Amino acid sequence: MTDWVLIIIAVIACYAFVAYLEHRKKIDLIDRGLWKPEEKQERPEHKLITGLFFFLLGVALFVGSYFVEPDLVSGLRISALLTIAAGAALLIAYAIGKKTLAPS
Repeated sequence: MTDWVLIIIAVIACYAFVAYLEHRKKIDLIDRGLWKPEEKQERPEHKLITGLFFFLLGVALFVGSYFVEPDLVSGLRISALLTIAAGAALLIAYAIGKKTLAPS
C-alpha cells in the first residue's frame, strides 16, 4: 500500500517541478520582453498525439502484463487501465475541441 502512496507523491512532485520550470521560463521571457501571449495557444493536435501515446502505452502495458511474474500482474494491469483511461480522455477532449473549433 505504501508503494502506491510513494508513487503518487513522486508523480505529484514531478508535475509540480515541471509546472515550476514552465512558470520560470514564462517569467524569464516576460522580463526579456520576448513573450507573446498569442504564441502560447495550444493546438488540438497536441491532445491527439498525447492521447494516442498514452492509449497505446496502456495497451502495451496491458498486453505485457500477461508475460510477467504473477507478483507484478495486478499492479501492472491497474497501471495499464489508468494509462488507457488517460489516453481515451485526451482523445475525447481532442474530438470535443475539434468540434467546437470547426466552422458551422
